[in-house]
Amino acid sequence: MRHAMNAARSASHAVRPLAGGLFALAILAVSTAPAPAAQKPGPVRVYIMAGQSNMDGQAGKHTIDFIGEDEDKERAALLKVFKPDGTNYMTREDVWCSSGGAHGILQTGFGGRKNYDKIGDKIGPEYAFGQFMAEASPRQIYLIKYAPGGQSLYQNFRPPSAGVPEGGKPEDYGNQYRGMIANARENLANLKKNFPGYDEKAGYEIAGFVWFQGFNDQFVSEPQRKEYGKNLVHLINDVRKEFEKPNLPVVVGVMGVNGVRNEGGKQKDIRDGHRYVNTVPEFKGNVKAVESAPLLHPKVVELRCAGWLYPERDLAKQPLTEDEQALLRRATSDKGFHYNGEGRFFVLLGKLFAETMLELQKGQKQ
Repeated sequence: MRHAMNAARSASHAVRPLAGGLFALAILAVSTAPAPAAQKPGPVRVYIMAGQSNMDGQAGKHTIDFIGEDEDKERAALLKVFKPDGTNYMTREDVWCSSGGAHGILQTGFGGRKNYDKIGDKIGPEYAFGQFMAEASPRQIYLIKYAPGGQSLYQNFRPPSAGVPEGGKPEDYGNQYRGMIANARENLANLKKNFPGYDEKAGYEIAGFVWFQGFNDQFVSEPQRKEYGKNLVHLINDVRKEFEKPNLPVVVGVMGVNGVRNEGGKQKDIRDGHRYVNTVPEFKGNVKAVESAPLLHPKVVELRCAGWLYPERDLAKQPLTEDEQALLRRATSDKGFHYNGEGRFFVLLGKLFAETMLELQKGQKQ
């Protein structure tokens, strides 16, 4: 991997809107082809974004619009960032993205989809993460997403240094960890093929790792769940070793399914496992776990979890009103375990991931 500082040919990297309707379909088809724009000068800054289906992202792009209704004016103003003309969604040529077999400039559609060789119509945290990392960086950004659904850290993503559990077979553990590393290396080896504007003389640098996973670890045994934090430490250390970056900045998203009141039982075990990295002395200043639960829209969670986490609302006696049903149609596109498919949530999460990554990087420079 080259880290040369030779300046690449400059090019225009203005934010561009993505048109709606039939025109959008045409653009999406083109955008899965290699991005034509040359990169910003200097090595490309590469971020690996890994996890399971919620790192993949299951929010229909139309739900991004709901953030414009936010009572928090600063959050409501984000709609202008992601839908600048009120009609078309933001794209960026100074951010490249690879997910499955799809490669292109940053845009909606790199979230969950049936055909991973094409761009779809959903977003994950990459959309806002790429936006805010690019705003703060003079370099080209490249996001590599690896997020297969239904996978656990205990078994599927189990890193090499965690070892094989007693009585287990090596081939039954760590398949997704190996897949994640192989996927990253394959994408890096094919940068010029997938993005012809890539300057091979300038090269690239692995600049950060973002982890958002945990749902399936709720369903292993209690002793296995209690291992989550230590296994996550192994994962971070092994990723750093793989790419020879001992202080690689790492952001961990604490699981927040069904919001702040769901702080108990199996999910609390996993949340605490994520938070554990904030207590590891050698991770101070280079790894940080951040809370995702507060980013869910409180009214959406209240309605979706009525009678359970919100027992004060008995839907049998007080069913959803027409206005509440309309709100849910605007705000959500999936089930609770997918953060209700809230575009608002994934925009705020990606923004938080970016702010945290930038904080870690700034601290390392000082």
